[in-house]
Amino acid sequence: MRIVRSETETETETETETETETETETETGVAAFSAILYHEPMSDLLLERRDGPVLVLTLNDPERANPLSAALADRLYRALADAAEDHALRAIVLTGAGRHFSAGADLAALERLAVGGTEADNREDSERLERLYAELLDHPKLTVAAVHGAAIGGGCGLATACDLVIAERSSRFGYTEITIGFIPALVSTFLTRRVAGNVVRRLLLDPGLVDGARAVELGLADELVDDGTAVEAAVERARSIAHRSSAAALAATKKLLNISVGMAWRDALMAASRANVQQRRHPDCRHGVRTFLATKSTPDWLADHGKPEEQGGGEDEGEG
Repeated sequence: MRIVRSETETETETETETETETETETETGVAAFSAILYHEPMSDLLLERRDGPVLVLTLNDPERANPLSAALADRLYRALADAAEDHALRAIVLTGAGRHFSAGADLAALERLAVGGTEADNREDSERLERLYAELLDHPKLTVAAVHGAAIGGGCGLATACDLVIAERSSRFGYTEITIGFIPALVSTFLTRRVAGNVVRRLLLDPGLVDGARAVELGLADELVDDGTAVEAAVERARSIAHRSSAAALAATKKLLNISVGMAWRDALMAASRANVQQRRHPDCRHGVRTFLATKSTPDWLADHGKPEEQGGGEDEGEG
């Protein structure tokens, strides 16, 4: 495996650190840790922009390379949860402001919790990220990461938890947790959904940065684009998929992929059979099959928004 080791690896790690010299080392208690974890202005931490059926979410802490602070994690979780309930929304594009996608953990907060936090404090912080990753992995909408600059540690995990990853040529991906004595715990659980086990071991145990082209070769990313074009390419890809796919069928497929992971093959087949039966009776399936039989083409699922529900549940004459 070709590992690209760069001076910027150190740069992106240190960019997540904040100035803590003026803080006293004896700060303890809930109020102290709350101040540390939520030191950013929450209203500006996440930018939201609607582009038709696509929602673009931008991590907005560029001076620190968009670390996954407690405040940002909570803000992103709420935005994802709200998006899941928006029936007009078909896809989410996730990106970062400034030079980088996300440099991962908020190291300043991590240090304070490690030094003076209780086990309960640390558990709460870890469970916050667990909840965020779970919301993203289980999201019913198509999710696309538009990666530029560095996607490191938890930031790399945030990207690879998305359904698709669009990478710019100069982007860098890596899991560098063990270089600072930490572990890539949460991200390791779903990295195997993207790349083979032996590749996972190399990425996690021999930490370095891989460039965008290598990320595509390994399966960390799906598409390589020119620098400065990732968001545009991600929105275009999301729109294209929205035109060509039923929202209900896409969500059902994602759900099946999630529940069948780790199942014995027979159990997975049974789960697939149940999903097959359920989707056959869905209005989208009736609409799609009827459209194809009548026109020999598939529906434009954006132009036909709302039509399946209007057709009701009549008999499907002529369907095989």
